[in-house]
Amino acid sequence: MRIGKVITSGILIFILMNFGIGGSSAHAELESSVPAANSTLQDLPRSISVTFGEELLVIGNEQVNSIALRDFYDEDVSLSAIEIVGDTISASVSASSPVIAGEYRIVYRVVSGDGHPIEGEVPFVYAPEEAAAVDETTDAPVAESSETSVDSQT
Repeated sequence: MRIGKVITSGILIFILMNFGIGGSSAHAELESSVPAANSTLQDLPRSISVTFGEELLVIGNEQVNSIALRDFYDEDVSLSAIEIVGDTISASVSASSPVIAGEYRIVYRVVSGDGHPIEGEVPFVYAPEEAAAVDETTDAPVAESSETSVDSQT
């Protein structure tokens, strides 16, 4: 009887060491973001968020998770009210932040519930209609004046 328990224990230890406990080796991965990766927006979002496939680690008041919004000059856009709820970290974009058309990135570093850090970026483009209209009207006079300059020299 004792030999049977030893053999059973040995088999169980072998299985656990070689195959592990299901799901324990998986790490959280980015599942979605707001705004979506590589999207083009006419309005800058009022908030940003990234969601993962596993709950994020929260340790009291320690800041183990972070989120930032950076413009194409790599300058931080002011954020407020950073919040972690389950598998999502989010922040409100400050209404007083000066923003210009161009490429932006959500930059994040989080620690998943299994203790592994995850970091990355989510790029998107802010292209308001007003900026496109201003660019088109600005380009037209420049082209006309350069043609005029060439004609006046001949």
